[in-house]
Amino acid sequence: MKKYYKIFACSLAVMFASSCSDILDTEPRQSISIDGALESPEVLRALLIDSYDDFQGLGRYGSAWLVQPEIMADNFTRNINRGTFGAQFNNTFGAHLSGSWGNYGTLLSLNVVIAGSDVLDDATIGEAYALRALCYHNLMNNYAYNPTALPADPDQNRGGVPLVTEAVLDIADVTFPARAPINDVYQFMLDDIERAIPLLNNNGSRARFTRAAAQALGARIALYAGNWTLAAQYAQDVIDSGIADLSAPADYASDWEEAVHPEAIWYLEYQTNENQGPNESLQSIYISGPTALHPDYVGNGDFTPSAEIISLIQSNPNDVRNGILKPQSGTGRANPIGRIEMHKFQGNQGNPNIDNIPVFRLSEMYLILAEALLESNNPVGAQQALQTLKRRNYNDPALLVTNTGAALLEEILDERRLELLGEGHRFFDLKRRGRAIDKTAADLTGELIPFNDPRILSPLPGGDLNLNPNLRNNFGY
Repeated sequence: MKKYYKIFACSLAVMFASSCSDILDTEPRQSISIDGALESPEVLRALLIDSYDDFQGLGRYGSAWLVQPEIMADNFTRNINRGTFGAQFNNTFGAHLSGSWGNYGTLLSLNVVIAGSDVLDDATIGEAYALRALCYHNLMNNYAYNPTALPADPDQNRGGVPLVTEAVLDIADVTFPARAPINDVYQFMLDDIERAIPLLNNNGSRARFTRAAAQALGARIALYAGNWTLAAQYAQDVIDSGIADLSAPADYASDWEEAVHPEAIWYLEYQTNENQGPNESLQSIYISGPTALHPDYVGNGDFTPSAEIISLIQSNPNDVRNGILKPQSGTGRANPIGRIEMHKFQGNQGNPNIDNIPVFRLSEMYLILAEALLESNNPVGAQQALQTLKRRNYNDPALLVTNTGAALLEEILDERRLELLGEGHRFFDLKRRGRAIDKTAADLTGELIPFNDPRILSPLPGGDLNLNPNLRNNFGY
């Protein structure tokens, strides 16, 4: 009980020493008292901004959550330049997406914001609902199976995650819930998205949740839940909103050099003093040598695209993604000259090791639309959605998608693998489809990890298992 109260106290005593970006700047810039929180719009908005700041952390979307799902799957090989995320690459027992249980700390703040809705504007409330759904989405990705793919052995499915939905304002408010059923958690997330959308609009910065950003998150959650109709609806709503533009073929590579990617629906914005650093930045983890923005750059290049990925992209010289696969060209770098590195994150804020990071991109919405329409028995619509994206990706306005059925599904999943490379999707795409992780290629680990392997899910933290007698750990741990 003391642990939960301490987490809550910390979430209300917002630590403003680490500056937020200008767009997320708010007052007051000091610790916040629990007393009177629900009656103070300033306190509640500060808690909301602190929740955004949580997601910017290196242990979340600032670095780990974009890298680890790629290297736990089959998209990247490890160069062993240092020890970064070695356990995740090797799928070591107990190693999984780091820091995910920390979403509960963020949830405690967001529940307080939502409880104080009476004194807040609609947009702030809508953002809180969307961010709460995002917290549960990340928790479910890590600790639970998807409704679309469950293990054959029912004992392996221990359910979803605990639903903590009410504000904790006093020690007496602390509860110890058991894990909720998987479908209940997904329904709760989608209900939060439904609450958020009418409260939001598409004005203002895309560094905060807009209506389109909430719809994009709803599309992703619905896809993972197997709610195909809703996934298609939300994805189409985002496309129709006009909030972002699909990169043109000629601009595909250079768009990753822009401070705000043209396709970004919601992105994390960083200021100069929020540099992600030479050890943990996405730029350093993926790149060791010179970049278009920083010709003298020296990074670690821990993970580079697998031989299969390189072959798939380079097999078509018109594939625009050739522009973000670049041979390392500098001397004295961690990777040898000629090693292919992925140049999506290359210091687009003007200095090395600091990138604004798109969390939702328009390309993903076309892919969600295609998959959801196919699963909704609309193969023609699925073909058209995929065709739009592939015509851009292969710089071929006459390209036709003609596959149907299982072949079309594989084509969609293959395009997801290439288009969303390095952005943190691959492991979860395999998981939600009930597929094994095939790392038997020579440049990977040589292992085939079946879908029923306990390592597909993360173990729950031992401290929380000891504290909450109603929690049951995942199978095999």
